[in-house]
Amino acid sequence: MAALTQLADLKPFKSMWKIRVKIIRLWKQFTASGGLTIEMVLIDGNGDKIHATVKKELVNQFDIFLAEGKTKMMINLSLNHSCGSYRTTNHLYKISFLATTRVKICEDLPRAINGFQPVNYREILDGTLNSDHLVGK
Repeated sequence: MAALTQLADLKPFKSMWKIRVKIIRLWKQFTASGGLTIEMVLIDGNGDKIHATVKKELVNQFDIFLAEGKTKMMINLSLNHSCGSYRTTNHLYKISFLATTRVKICEDLPRAINGFQPVNYREILDGTLNSDHLVGK
Protein backbone atom coordinates (compact mmCIF):
# COMPACT_ATOMS: atom_id res chain seq x y z
CA MET A 1 0.00 0.00 0.00
CA ALA A 2 1.24 3.48 -0.81
CA ALA A 3 2.40 5.79 1.97
CA LEU A 4 0.32 8.85 2.86
CA THR A 5 1.00 11.82 0.60
CA GLN A 6 0.37 15.46 1.51
CA LEU A 7 -1.73 17.47 -0.96
CA ALA A 8 1.19 19.81 -1.72
CA ASP A 9 3.18 16.81 -3.00
CA LEU A 10 0.57 15.46 -5.47
CA LYS A 11 1.67 15.35 -9.11
CA PRO A 12 -0.15 14.06 -12.23
CA PHE A 13 2.49 11.48 -13.23
CA LYS A 14 0.79 8.62 -11.37
CA SER A 15 -2.58 7.70 -9.87
CA MET A 16 -1.66 5.45 -6.93
CA TRP A 17 -1.80 8.24 -4.36
CA LYS A 18 -3.04 7.76 -0.81
CA ILE A 19 -4.30 10.89 0.96
CA ARG A 20 -6.02 11.63 4.27
CA VAL A 21 -8.33 14.62 3.88
CA LYS A 22 -11.34 16.35 5.36
CA ILE A 23 -14.18 17.27 2.98
CA ILE A 24 -14.70 20.93 3.88
CA ARG A 25 -17.18 21.72 1.07
CA LEU A 26 -19.30 19.36 -1.02
CA TRP A 27 -21.98 20.10 -3.58
CA LYS A 28 -23.67 18.40 -6.50
CA GLN A 29 -23.64 20.22 -9.80
CA PHE A 30 -25.58 19.61 -12.98
CA THR A 31 -24.51 20.98 -16.36
CA ALA A 32 -25.78 20.13 -19.81
CA SER A 33 -22.28 19.13 -20.92
CA GLY A 34 -21.09 17.29 -17.80
CA GLY A 35 -24.30 15.91 -16.33
CA LEU A 36 -24.51 15.45 -12.55
CA THR A 37 -21.15 15.63 -10.76
CA ILE A 38 -20.04 15.78 -7.14
CA GLU A 39 -17.66 18.66 -6.46
CA MET A 40 -15.58 18.94 -3.28
CA VAL A 41 -12.91 21.00 -1.61
CA LEU A 42 -10.55 18.80 0.41
CA ILE A 43 -8.03 19.84 3.07
CA ASP A 44 -5.16 17.87 4.60
CA GLY A 45 -3.50 18.05 8.02
CA ASN A 46 -1.15 20.82 6.82
CA GLY A 47 -4.06 23.04 5.77
CA ASP A 48 -3.43 22.59 2.03
CA LYS A 49 -6.56 22.41 -0.12
CA ILE A 50 -7.46 20.86 -3.47
CA HIS A 51 -10.60 20.61 -5.60
CA ALA A 52 -11.95 17.13 -6.38
CA THR A 53 -14.59 15.95 -8.86
CA VAL A 54 -16.63 12.78 -9.18
CA LYS A 55 -17.81 12.59 -12.80
CA LYS A 56 -21.36 11.58 -13.73
CA GLU A 57 -20.48 7.96 -14.48
CA LEU A 58 -19.19 7.46 -10.92
CA VAL A 59 -21.63 9.56 -8.85
CA ASN A 60 -23.75 6.54 -7.81
CA GLN A 61 -20.61 4.60 -6.84
CA PHE A 62 -19.25 7.30 -4.47
CA ASP A 63 -22.25 9.37 -3.33
CA ILE A 64 -22.92 7.30 -0.18
CA PHE A 65 -19.28 7.52 1.00
CA LEU A 66 -18.85 11.30 0.77
CA ALA A 67 -20.17 13.86 3.24
CA GLU A 68 -19.17 17.41 4.10
CA GLY A 69 -17.17 17.61 7.34
CA LYS A 70 -15.99 13.98 7.24
CA THR A 71 -12.36 12.87 7.12
CA LYS A 72 -11.59 10.13 4.60
CA MET A 73 -8.67 8.13 3.30
CA MET A 74 -8.69 8.26 -0.51
CA ILE A 75 -6.59 5.94 -2.65
CA ASN A 76 -5.93 5.86 -6.41
CA LEU A 77 -6.80 9.29 -7.79
CA SER A 78 -6.24 11.02 -11.10
CA LEU A 79 -4.77 14.53 -11.22
CA ASN A 80 -5.25 17.15 -13.91
CA HIS A 81 -4.13 20.77 -14.19
CA SER A 82 -6.48 23.21 -12.50
CA CYS A 83 -7.18 26.17 -14.73
CA GLY A 84 -9.77 28.79 -15.51
CA SER A 85 -11.48 31.48 -13.48
CA TYR A 86 -13.24 31.09 -10.13
CA ARG A 87 -11.18 28.11 -8.97
CA THR A 88 -11.98 26.92 -5.45
CA THR A 89 -8.32 26.46 -4.42
CA ASN A 90 -4.91 27.70 -5.51
CA HIS A 91 -3.53 24.16 -5.94
CA LEU A 92 -1.92 23.58 -9.35
CA TYR A 93 -3.95 20.37 -9.84
CA LYS A 94 -7.41 19.03 -9.22
CA ILE A 95 -8.46 15.48 -8.37
CA SER A 96 -10.73 13.32 -10.49
CA PHE A 97 -12.08 10.10 -9.03
CA LEU A 98 -11.52 6.89 -10.99
CA ALA A 99 -13.61 3.70 -11.03
CA THR A 100 -10.74 2.17 -9.03
CA THR A 101 -10.63 4.98 -6.42
CA ARG A 102 -11.21 3.79 -2.86
CA VAL A 103 -12.72 5.92 -0.06
CA LYS A 104 -12.17 4.60 3.45
CA ILE A 105 -13.07 5.61 6.97
CA CYS A 106 -10.13 6.91 9.02
CA GLU A 107 -9.26 8.93 12.10
CA ASP A 108 -10.66 12.47 11.95
CA LEU A 109 -8.46 15.47 11.29
CA PRO A 110 -8.72 18.12 14.05
CA ARG A 111 -11.89 20.26 14.05
CA ALA A 112 -9.75 23.40 13.90
CA ILE A 113 -8.74 22.48 10.35
CA ASN A 114 -11.61 24.01 8.41
CA GLY A 115 -9.94 25.84 5.50
CA PHE A 116 -11.49 29.19 6.31
CA GLN A 117 -9.16 32.06 5.40
CA PRO A 118 -10.85 35.44 5.73
CA VAL A 119 -9.82 38.15 3.30
CA ASN A 120 -9.67 41.89 3.82
CA TYR A 121 -12.95 43.48 2.73
CA ARG A 122 -11.09 46.41 1.15
CA GLU A 123 -9.27 43.97 -1.16
CA ILE A 124 -12.65 42.73 -2.38
CA LEU A 125 -13.85 46.26 -3.09
CA ASP A 126 -10.68 47.54 -4.75
CA GLY A 127 -10.20 44.45 -6.95
CA THR A 128 -6.70 43.52 -5.75
CA LEU A 129 -7.65 39.89 -5.10
CA ASN A 130 -6.81 37.34 -7.80
CA SER A 131 -10.03 36.91 -9.83
CA ASP A 132 -9.01 33.37 -10.82
CA HIS A 133 -9.90 32.21 -7.30
CA LEU A 134 -13.13 32.45 -5.37
CA VAL A 135 -13.03 34.81 -2.38
CA GLY A 136 -12.62 32.83 0.83
CA LYS A 137 -10.65 30.12 -0.93
